[in-house]
Amino acid sequence: MRQVQGKGRALPAAVLAVGIVLGELCAAAEEPPATEFIVSSTDKQCDEFNRSWVVTNKHTYRSIKVRVRWSAVGAKEMQEEFILSPKDGRAIGCASQLEIVSAEILQF
Repeated sequence: MRQVQGKGRALPAAVLAVGIVLGELCAAAEEPPATEFIVSSTDKQCDEFNRSWVVTNKHTYRSIKVRVRWSAVGAKEMQEEFILSPKDGRAIGCASQLEIVSAEILQF
């Protein structure tokens, strides 16, 4: 009796491919947006109108690329983009307000 090779492998390979795609879609759907892991807080008062700001990544194992916009009273508006490692923070400086413009979880 002659056996045809490779015929029995097509179905398991297709099932595996579909399983991988569905697994990636489910994992992406379960991950909260990056902005939920970024926290801005004030550190200290700089003067009557401005406070020192710190931006922190609360994610436990992913780095996040963050873009912030801030301005001090009487100064021009500033914008900066940087990468925060997991559980890391960055001092921004003195400003009256700080806005998190965008945040993106990095996949590396």
